[in-house]
Amino acid sequence: MKRDEASQFKHDYLPLQPAMQRMAESLLGSEDDAADVVQDCFVTLWNDREKLCRVVNREAWCIMLVKRRCVDLLRKRKPTVEIDERTLAVEVDDQAAEERLQLAMELIDRLPERQAEAVHLKHFDAADTQQIAARMHISEGNVYTLLSRAYSSLKQMIQQYEQR
Repeated sequence: MKRDEASQFKHDYLPLQPAMQRMAESLLGSEDDAADVVQDCFVTLWNDREKLCRVVNREAWCIMLVKRRCVDLLRKRKPTVEIDERTLAVEVDDQAAEERLQLAMELIDRLPERQAEAVHLKHFDAADTQQIAARMHISEGNVYTLLSRAYSSLKQMIQQYEQR
């Protein structure tokens, strides 16, 4: 481990801990569970630190990671309260949305590296075309081309998936 690497990580990500903690507490309703989730997220961030250079919006990325971990934790728990039909409908919709998001991420990972990077920057880091072009060191026209090809490939992959 390089000292500079650890210092940079602390500088970039540790200030986000309070926001991550608040998000986890609001979703889980438990300070202790929230602290465990946030700690787990920091371990994940540290282990994937080489990939973090692609992240444009660190806070959004960290909050998304916390939300996913909280949802995973909540799914593992058994319900302890009665669920009426309206609550069940919302949970099913949330679960379906989470499954669609997971499928989308798996399909994006199958794209060629540059296309996946462009999609990731556009949709997960909320970068605009100019920011993507600067980040990837390409022209804005090339960003449009990468995104267009990625969307076309994703459309084909989704059609193949639905035919199964």
